[in-house]
Amino acid sequence: MHCCWAYNVISLSPKPHKLFDIEAPGAVRFEKDSQRRMVIWKRTPGPYGFTSMARAPFADRALRVREGKLVDATPEFCSRIFRDHNEDHRAWNRDLAPESLKRLQSSGNTGVENEEIVSALLSRALQHVFCRQFDAALNDLNLWPEAARAKVKAGFAESITRDYPAFAARLLDTSPIK
Repeated sequence: MHCCWAYNVISLSPKPHKLFDIEAPGAVRFEKDSQRRMVIWKRTPGPYGFTSMARAPFADRALRVREGKLVDATPEFCSRIFRDHNEDHRAWNRDLAPESLKRLQSSGNTGVENEEIVSALLSRALQHVFCRQFDAALNDLNLWPEAARAKVKAGFAESITRDYPAFAARLLDTSPIK
């Protein structure tokens, strides 16, 4: 399949059996932490329809295997994600420089001309959500041009409502669609 695949994770003990699948709409990396425990980094897409597919927003989730099940461990790694050594963090800082945000807000243009800014803003907001930093995510979304802010919050809420229903409801409560 060209766009979508999954990693099938199996255990060989006591006899071979499937543990779970890791859906992979974006990149998946396997690494060991300092205590030699497995960390699975999963690149997760954000809301659709605000950028082209080439600049689709993504954010990272860190997953661990506990008792044979995949669990979200992203908050454990947020200090690492939001540090300058992280390529995404450096790109957000570059693309969301004050002059870029001012251009986006003053023009109100969220089209192709400002696609890098739009993608960075949505990606960083999504990363804040995965890190349970909901106020920071809301602050990012409030940087959106006011005329289209309710629409982006509604689209963002729709993309996260399954995993973060309380924050999705909060987004809709703070930005009623006209």
